[in-house]
Order: sequence, then structure tokens, then C-alpha cells
Amino acid sequence: MRVTFHGVRGSFPVSHPKISKVGGNTSCVSLSVEGAPTLIFDGGTGLRHCGRQLMNKEFGDGAGEACFLFSHTHWDHIQGFMYFEPFYREGNKVQVIARASHDKRLQQVFAGQVESDYFSYGLGGLKADLSWRGVQEGESFEVGPYKISTVRLNHPGIALAYRVDYGDKSFVYMTDTAPYDDQLLGEGFHTRQPDTDPKILAQIETYGAEVEQFVQGADLLLYDTFFTLEQYKANPHWGHSTPDEGIRLARQGGVPRFYNYHHHPEAWDEDLEGRTREYQTRLGGSDLEIGLAREGESVEL
Repeated sequence: MRVTFHGVRGSFPVSHPKISKVGGNTSCVSLSVEGAPTLIFDGGTGLRHCGRQLMNKEFGDGAGEACFLFSHTHWDHIQGFMYFEPFYREGNKVQVIARASHDKRLQQVFAGQVESDYFSYGLGGLKADLSWRGVQEGESFEVGPYKISTVRLNHPGIALAYRVDYGDKSFVYMTDTAPYDDQLLGEGFHTRQPDTDPKILAQIETYGAEVEQFVQGADLLLYDTFFTLEQYKANPHWGHSTPDEGIRLARQGGVPRFYNYHHHPEAWDEDLEGRTREYQTRLGGSDLEIGLAREGESVEL
């Protein structure tokens, strides 16, 4: 499996000389295996680069097959959707998978962002064969040769993490989540207090344990490290995490490779590179590689 980073920022894209080495596009990662559908995790502005690369392959001939796996549909994860070039080549087949909403069909969510007030034309202008599938947290399914599982994340509106198992290798895409140790985010915001509803406390414990189990034995964990510890203390309700929590998850799960991802839009190259080196020295080792997701780079599994 080859995991490639096309967009690595959170919240909004950034153009600045100080991000030239890490990249400023929002969330998009692809996973490829020869002869299998291409998996694409999220569709931020990095999706444009992903689509252009795919057009150099079978997608350019209208013979490509891809599957989107959206963590959630907040703007920085879908804003590149209509700029995916394989959509405009007849014959390509693309499946779109995201968490099912209780009040809207998945296709409606994506159609809403390209109504005429916001975009020149809607989903009807796409030439590829699109199919739509809503899934629930905890659901498992298959796409081609991949076995894919999901878990609920701690984020406003609820997000999903995806685990892809192929042969003896496994990859976990886990972004837009806060630690489950002191709060529960989703349709509301609940903090762990002495008078907190016991049902909420039980949910916090259950969801936290499920996330820990989810990463067990994975080969690579790509994780939301949007905040430093100091920033997280000031913004615990944003639904983002820190390297410390991600590394804790990796270590308890026996994961040998951990990559920082979904970078803060004002975390400059030197900050991210220095922080990654410091964490590798302090918390990494021969049993845990701590890396930094950069646009255009790939990790082989």
C-alpha cells in the first residue's frame, strides 16, 4: 500500500512562504494498490492535486475506479470536491462514502455546496459514474480487496476514522477528534464534571475504549495534531487533538509509525519540523517512528 499526502492543513488553506516545505492545502490523502480502486480520504483543496495525478493513469482514459472516504463534511474536508478532474471524464467510477446523516441523504449534503448561488453548476454536470453510500460509526464493509472499518470520533457534528486492512498491512486515518478523557463532542458538548449525567460518562468511557481498540496492531496511524498542549487547553471544544494524545494512542496500540497531520493553519514549517524532532527524541524510538505529513510525499506499507 502507498499512502500519499495531497493536503495536510486543517480549517482553511494557507499560502505563505513559511509553509512551502510542508504545504498549505486542506485535508486529502490517497491510498493506492496496483490493480485495486484508489481510496481517497477527504476532499479538501489538496484533492485537486490528487485528481491531476490520477488523470495521468487510467482515469485519464475513463477507466479509473476510486472510492472517497469522508471523515465528515465540514468545509475544509469537502471544498475541493468539484475540482476533482476524474469526475469530468466519462467512464470513471467513483463511490462516495461518509457518515449517514439522520436528516439528509448524503448526496443532498454535497449537492447543497454546489447550488447555483455558490457554483456554476451542480452535480449533474459530472460525467463520471457516481454512487453514494452513508455508513454509521462502527460499521465495517469492503471496497475491492480492502477491508474497511469505522469508529466514532470526538468532534462537533461527529466524524469517523477509517481503518483499511489489506493483506497483512493496515492504515488508520484519524482526523478531527479530541481526546475522550474529559469531554464528549457530537450533536452537543458535554464535559466530565461531578454532576455529569452517568449515561454521558459511560459514553465517554465507551467511545474512548473503542478508539484505543481501533488502532491496535495498525502499521501506520495518521492523526489530527492540530493543537499544541497549550492551544488545546485554550480550545478544548474545537474537536482537535495534540501529538501527545496521538502518540499515546500509537504506543498503547503497538503502532510502529505515527504521522502528525491536519496541521494548524498558522503552524509554520520550522515549528512543525522542530516539534516533530522533539517528539521523536522524547517519545519516539526504534519501536515508534514519529513523522510529519507533507504534501507530495508518500509512505509505503
